[in-house]
Amino acid sequence: MNIQELISEDLVVFSHQSVKNSLLEEIADVLYANHKVKKTFKEAVITREERFPTGLDTGNFGIAIPHTDGIHVNKPAIAIAILSKKVPFIQMGSSDEIVQVEVIFMLALNKAENQLEALQALIALIQDKETIRYLKNAKDAHQVIQAVDRFFEHSSSLSN
Repeated sequence: MNIQELISEDLVVFSHQSVKNSLLEEIADVLYANHKVKKTFKEAVITREERFPTGLDTGNFGIAIPHTDGIHVNKPAIAIAILSKKVPFIQMGSSDEIVQVEVIFMLALNKAENQLEALQALIALIQDKETIRYLKNAKDAHQVIQAVDRFFEHSSSLSN
């Protein structure tokens, strides 16, 4: 799976939301408007985030990777949201530890086997402090896509 094929400028959101569920709704609406997900996706991703939190404290930035079951997806995609305000999410694997999130990768994947691969690729990207700093400071969707492309092109050239 090529992560870069799942991300496009149409799926980049610059959000001013400060409430987690409003933020998740905003991102899900972008995926829906781009025909990537079904109408049921929004409620499903919010419900799943409540049960299985996806906040990650990277040490420098808080990241979240909300997602839900593939039955709510029309076509695989990843939306990226850059937040103007930190939004509290629950730390993955915790029930009460708060992470102040600044960047969100919302996964809309229709095959369970692709979820692990996408998560592994995103974890590698998230661990690259320079890429995340560039994403956080991006001024437009083109810069966001450039940062992601640069990371994956660099990492694939290292593995060849």
